Amino acid sequence: MSIRTTAILNLKGGVAKTTTAINMAAILARNHGSRVLLIDADSQCNTTEFFGVDSSGSNLAEILRNAQHYDDPGAYAAGCIQGTQYDRIHLLPGDEMLMDMDLSKVEQGTVCSNVLRYLVEEVKDMYDHILIDCPPAFNAASAAALIAADDVIIPIKLDAFSLRGMGNLMRQIKNMRKINPRLKIAGLLPTMWYKDLQIQDAEKQLRDAGLPVFHHIRRSDKVDKMTFQQDPLLISSPNSAAGVDYRKFVAEYMRRK
Repeated sequence: MSIRTTAILNLKGGVAKTTTAINMAAILARNHGSRVLLIDADSQCNTTEFFGVDSSGSNLAEILRNAQHYDDPGAYAAGCIQGTQYDRIHLLPGDEMLMDMDLSKVEQGTVCSNVLRYLVEEVKDMYDHILIDCPPAFNAASAAALIAADDVIIPIKLDAFSLRGMGNLMRQIKNMRKINPRLKIAGLLPTMWYKDLQIQDAEKQLRDAGLPVFHHIRRSDKVDKMTFQQDPLLISSPNSAAGVDYRKFVAEYMRRK
C-alpha cells in the first residue's frame, strides 16, 4: 500500500480535530495493522501532550524555521520523529512557537513551507499513513500540511457557526490546489452528534449539497475521560458511542481512496 497523507483541518476550534487524529491513529494501527505517523501542527500541542512526548528542541516549529538551512530537509525533519507508547504509532511533536508562524513568515521566506512534503518523500517506505493535526487557523503550519497532503478530513460540529464557516475553508483548500493539485477533500466528519431535528437537518444539508460526508461521531462523555486517561477510545472505552463510531468512520475512510 502506498503512503497516504491526510490533513485533519477546520478553521474553527472545538470541533474534535485532535480527538479525531488520536483515535484514527489508534484504529489504523491496531485494527488495520498500519504504520502511522502523527504530526502535531497545532500550537496548543494537545496531541503531543496526549502521548507524553517531549517536544523541546525537536518539533515542527523548529523544523519549519530551520529546514531550509539543510541540504536534505526531509531527512532533517525525519530525525525529529519520536516513538510513542503504542506500537506502530510515531509522532512528530508540535510546540507553542507554531503560534508565531503566520503566513507572512512564508512570504518572507523565513519558514520552509515545503518541508512536510519533503518529509513524506523521506519516510514513504516507513509508514502507511501520515495524519496531520492542523491548527484552527490558516497559518504556516496548516499551509505546510496542505502542501504535503493527499486529502483533507474536516471535522465539523453541526451548528450554525460551523456551517457558515465552511465556505471560507473550502476557498482556502481550493487555493491550495494551485500548489498541490492532487489535494482533495476526503470528507466532512460530523462530530459531537446527537439525535435532534436541527442536527439531523444540518447533516442532511451537507449531504444534499453534494459534499462527501462520513459517518457521524456521536457525542459521548467518554471522549473527555479519554483525555484524562491518555488512552484512545479503542483502549479506554471501545464500546462507547464515540468509540464505535470512530471505528465505522475509519473503515469508511479506508474505503475512500
